[in-house]
Amino acid sequence: MSEGSFTVKDQTLIGKPENSPTYQAFFQVEVEGQPFNFVKPIQYKYTDPVKGELYQPLVVEPSALVTTEPLMVIFRNTQKESADVNVSVTADKNFSNYIATISRKLASDSMAQVDKSFSLQKGSSRNYSFAINNTMLNKAEQGKVSALAQLKDGSEQSPSYLNITGINYDHIPHIHYFHQDLVKVLNIDIQTIGKKIGYIEGAGDKVPLALEQMGYSVTILKERDITASNLKQFDAVMTGVRAYNVHDFLAAKYDILMDYVNGGGNFIVQYNTPVRVKIGPYPFTVSRSRITDETATVNFLQPDNPVLNYPNKISSKDFENWIQERDIYSAEQIDPHYETPLSMADPNEQPQTGTLIIAPYGNGHFVYTGLVFFRELPAGVPGAFRLMANIIALSKKKGF
Repeated sequence: MSEGSFTVKDQTLIGKPENSPTYQAFFQVEVEGQPFNFVKPIQYKYTDPVKGELYQPLVVEPSALVTTEPLMVIFRNTQKESADVNVSVTADKNFSNYIATISRKLASDSMAQVDKSFSLQKGSSRNYSFAINNTMLNKAEQGKVSALAQLKDGSEQSPSYLNITGINYDHIPHIHYFHQDLVKVLNIDIQTIGKKIGYIEGAGDKVPLALEQMGYSVTILKERDITASNLKQFDAVMTGVRAYNVHDFLAAKYDILMDYVNGGGNFIVQYNTPVRVKIGPYPFTVSRSRITDETATVNFLQPDNPVLNYPNKISSKDFENWIQERDIYSAEQIDPHYETPLSMADPNEQPQTGTLIIAPYGNGHFVYTGLVFFRELPAGVPGAFRLMANIIALSKKKGF
């Protein structure tokens, strides 16, 4: 991918509705002496009890798959830290007396682990663990751990195995692609305040995993968990993207959530599409505007605001290397009680101040943000982690 577009070397592939089939069947039919030749893809057919007969592309998998975890590791560069990277090899056939070489590479450091004469049954896995630390990054701010597995029997050498990812929707054929699994590693200057976060999942994102890598203890909250007594344990409560669009019960929990804020809590709402229910302690509406230029200049309207200073000093550097966009569905018609520390705009458009709004309320804080943390955190953007840490720390601020 180049900036803003994909590069397709073979232009004849553009516009094809499906990938080329794995295998094809060639038919020769004669009807009353007239020959007909045609080709059909070999597909996987099965019966769903509701949808009936279904056809999907045939997927040919390698004899083993390699996965790594966790998705991400975050080191604080002010001290030496270490972590374990786990590699799992899953067999798609029976292996007997094979030799496995598992290699791990991070920056200029690499390591290989040899596992001799093992047997692995189809469908079972064998797990390996490697220790990494932030000195392996050579003071770089970020890197990636890659892992490969090679299995051989005598002189027969296998290819390096990869992981498989599926994209499954009802309206298109299932798509599968193979890739080398990676663990993102960040070595950044970050401080966090607070420990426990309650997270109300929305339409689906990877923010909870990123929060755990930052060192927070994350508890997923269901409707029954949003009670006055239960919320008191959390330093912050956060909603996932579009949570108010997918959970009708949140409207009924408004008073409980505001009481949590009033008592000293920190309620953080990530973007929603426009809704008719009350979200914050003071009025605002959710717009359909967005900042699509991921390099758009970010203006600091309130440079002394705690969200830009504690526990991390936020600068323009923290908005470098953002991906895809800056902000979506920001706030507008904002009540004066809200602080608006940032503004930004796409080229030739008016600046928007609703990307991050903050309201002190009682002893706590309410935050609404359209900033696309759900993209930036899984992508490993250092500045997004630092700013998120400051948002979470708002009700713990000192000296402001």
